[in-house]
Amino acid sequence: MKNKILNISGFPAIFAMLLLGMLMLQACKKDTAGGPPKITSIRNYAPAPEDTLLTSISTGQWVVIHGENLREAVEILFAGVPAQFNYGMFSGEMAVVQIPASIPFNTVPDELLNTIKYTTTSGSTVFSFNYNYPMPVITGLGNETFFPGDSVYIYGSGFFLVQNVKFAGATITEYGVDSLGGFIRFVCPPLAQVPGGTITVVAKGGTATTTQIYSVGKPSIYAISNENPNVGDSVYIHGAAFKDVQSVSFGGNDVAVANYRTADDFSYIAFKCPALNNAGVVRMETLYGVATTLFNVNDKLTGMIGNMEWGDQFGYQWWGGANLSVDDASRNGGWIYTDPLFAVNTSMFMSLISGPLSSGDGNNGSTSIRLGSAQWVPAANLTETPDNWAVKFEMNVPKPWNGATLCIQSEFTENIMYRYEPWSTPSGAVDFKTNGWVTVTIPLSAFRLKSTTLGDGRGTPVTTLSSLVGNSGKTGMFLYMKNFSGATNPTGYHAAFDNIRVVRIKQ
Repeated sequence: MKNKILNISGFPAIFAMLLLGMLMLQACKKDTAGGPPKITSIRNYAPAPEDTLLTSISTGQWVVIHGENLREAVEILFAGVPAQFNYGMFSGEMAVVQIPASIPFNTVPDELLNTIKYTTTSGSTVFSFNYNYPMPVITGLGNETFFPGDSVYIYGSGFFLVQNVKFAGATITEYGVDSLGGFIRFVCPPLAQVPGGTITVVAKGGTATTTQIYSVGKPSIYAISNENPNVGDSVYIHGAAFKDVQSVSFGGNDVAVANYRTADDFSYIAFKCPALNNAGVVRMETLYGVATTLFNVNDKLTGMIGNMEWGDQFGYQWWGGANLSVDDASRNGGWIYTDPLFAVNTSMFMSLISGPLSSGDGNNGSTSIRLGSAQWVPAANLTETPDNWAVKFEMNVPKPWNGATLCIQSEFTENIMYRYEPWSTPSGAVDFKTNGWVTVTIPLSAFRLKSTTLGDGRGTPVTTLSSLVGNSGKTGMFLYMKNFSGATNPTGYHAAFDNIRVVRIKQ
């Protein structure tokens, strides 16, 4: 018996020893007479007892092909795709080979699917065998906003030999599929055919269905740049699918917006605020649907903690380091702080103004807007998730602000707060300013417990409303500046706040 020299680098030692033993046994036998190759079975390439005969194979899998006249292989095709192999791992009756990791099943001709074609210098043979097609997985859409006639891409994996596609309530009959099963492309049907629904893909490996409901062309309103603007202020309605807009009303159906500008990507509408007489919702109608806010704009009463106007919702407790302010000296009564940088605001508001804070400076008694007890959330709603409610306020920052944190805290507990840091970005701290008055929205679910290692407002998020506001839902509120860093802030702060409130943002 002549010794064989094998190239087994890159294989686990136990597999190499297994292969060496098998080939030595084969070498001791009389080689099969020359002739065309023949495949009799396929076995899993693994130590016993895992080296079982296979009834199906998967891409990237190592297998042992058993048969006759297998030594002089020149090509091995799995579903028409060539596999790389090493002659040192072959004998006349056995060949160890890895199935290609990537097979474009969607472009493989029908006659080549589920086949292995083995070619040697003496001929070839075709062996039929089943493949384990992967389960399809839907990861998302190329664009979350789409309209009839748009190209729609469903991204994911395992989209092999697709049999059925359903999209937003419609069965898609004409579609293209990526050869490697990574996406499905089609044209969005007419609006009447897509009433809304999930996405389902039925492929050779199984069925994938989304939990999310998709609506074609239906507009959505995410935020209003300023919910309490003055006449002539610039207002932006942010959202999605603002295409083919038919009407816009701001502050109730009786306040129509006649002139507006729509973003090229349909993500916002911009206009000058018309005269507002009453509080009301924002409503937008397009050719594809209607979007309406849950909350009212021009509303200085609902959920109010402090609007700084004389009356029951004044809120300010007259101490803490903030200034009761106006933007016009003609309205300051001779004693209210006046700052024209905060124009235009026809009401009273609070301002926080200071130079840079030293490390650790700031607290709810010295750099603070302190507001008295008010009903954050009705007691009957305290069992709801904190996601349903948010702190909102109007804010104006005319000068650069960088480094000091605006801490928002309920009087009920000092162990929970929200740290508002609009100057903090993923790439680092940058100076922050606003262009006039804007509305800030902070879901109550964003408030966090104190962390023993990371500090105030850096622990776990609140999970119940009562942990933040108590069992009555009524408590005071503090908004104060603090320097949490180890050095003096790069800038001071020059900011104004108005209409501090808690309102529902979800049903």
